[in-house]
Amino acid sequence: MSTEQDNKNAVEDDIGRLRQSLNTFVLPIEKRQQMELCSHLESEMLNLSELTGKLLRVPAAALQVCRAAGEAARRRDIDILTLEHACNMLGTQRLASIIKALPVVEAEQMPHAYRQLLSISEHALAQAQGLFAHRMARLWHEVSLASLLFLSPCWVLVYQRPEVFAEWEARHLEQKAPGTAFSRWLMDSDHVLGLAQQLAEDWWLPPWILQGYRSLGSSRRTIVRALHIARDTQHPREQQAALDADRNLYRWLTLPANSLLMANGLALGAHHDWDARHTRRWQQLTALYLAQDVAEVQQASHANAVESARQLYPSSQGTLWLPAEALIWPYGSRRHQGNPSAVAIAPDQPTSPNPPGGVALWRENCLALAHHPERFTSLSAIVETAMQAVTAGLQIEQCWVALYNARKRQLTVYAATGFGAGATPAGVQLGDCRATPWGKWLQSSSSHELNAASMRLQSDFLPAPLRQIIGNSTACLLALTHKDQMIGLLGSQSAPGGSALDEKRRKALDKTAACLSQALVGFMQRT
Repeated sequence: MSTEQDNKNAVEDDIGRLRQSLNTFVLPIEKRQQMELCSHLESEMLNLSELTGKLLRVPAAALQVCRAAGEAARRRDIDILTLEHACNMLGTQRLASIIKALPVVEAEQMPHAYRQLLSISEHALAQAQGLFAHRMARLWHEVSLASLLFLSPCWVLVYQRPEVFAEWEARHLEQKAPGTAFSRWLMDSDHVLGLAQQLAEDWWLPPWILQGYRSLGSSRRTIVRALHIARDTQHPREQQAALDADRNLYRWLTLPANSLLMANGLALGAHHDWDARHTRRWQQLTALYLAQDVAEVQQASHANAVESARQLYPSSQGTLWLPAEALIWPYGSRRHQGNPSAVAIAPDQPTSPNPPGGVALWRENCLALAHHPERFTSLSAIVETAMQAVTAGLQIEQCWVALYNARKRQLTVYAATGFGAGATPAGVQLGDCRATPWGKWLQSSSSHELNAASMRLQSDFLPAPLRQIIGNSTACLLALTHKDQMIGLLGSQSAPGGSALDEKRRKALDKTAACLSQALVGFMQRT
């Protein structure tokens, strides 16, 4: 008896220390991510929507921004609902200091379990945006932030205790019982939910997240009733009649905050098994919430998973498990620990049988940039459209866009595509390109072709970071100008050892650069 009591006391002491430790722990980000965020913060063309979009791509930074804003919001007794609200409350200088103060750890040095859990939250964000964005357009920012940060208390837990995630996977994938007394405590859903809710309250996270934890804790019977109705997928009229007869259930089901539960439920279920019973339950509940067929929700959730994998982890090389990989497996297949990944999600892998490409895509994107710049609501959308025109439209392997920051007098690579994992030049500073020898050289011609031999001849004024980006590739540099001033640089290059561009694609690149410049100038004038 005494031994059992001693074990219980030891677990309680461990839990107490754990809560205190988790409350103050700050998750690290990669150096590349820190550089990119700082560069965006200092850019004269950056607006608030653009900044929050970048923060959503760095979950640990988004969490820390919300925690810092939560401290100020608690004193004023108000809630933080969106990243825009959090950023406005903190201000640009405070945001910059928060980002610069974040610990920096390279991805391979972070616990694998933590990175895997982070990928689940990113998958949940993709599901939320893909399934609920059109239905709740006015609440899109609330849905996005809450869906991404819902599991954030568990991020910190798993970063400090990676074995917790391993035991969770073993329990669900291999039906193994947890080993230690502490592990058994953490495998109890009530304990985990209580710990996560406490941390969310301490950090003053968005109220939707707290409502989600309360629903899982105190509204389980309501969820069970909703799942029971959602299961009757063949009789939509009977489903609606059952909801009409239970107004409390109907009011609960239609709460916008429930979208984050469904998005995270789908992401967690897919991590385990697309065809498992609990995954199908979340699909059925989502279909009931959206008033759609289950097949439509399944198809949409599969597409969201693929798109998330392609955008966020184009070259994961098997280091992380991505549920999109299992979509090509036969029905009923289950992942288990030790299974190799089915396929790597390649950057150019199509998501549809006949994806648009070639000259038609290039022409469509250039027309949008030149003649319909008002369609673009963010700098990222403009840059990505131009890079897609180059890579998918002109079939050029690698592309990057650098933008000039007049305050810092720096030309910084804003975005890049086609580079391998860890090799992206995004965030690299190329130096001043105004009133400098190499800047004048860039503007001396519409485009400049470079290879290893020509770079040796031009080495006196070509910046070292630029030479490093190009390496052994054959590259083409095109100046982006406005009123005879450099505002950016478009770079395209082949894989190392590739051949030079033909004249037709060279002219198309010139046109692409002109359209991109026009779109950038229009965006600057609007913001």
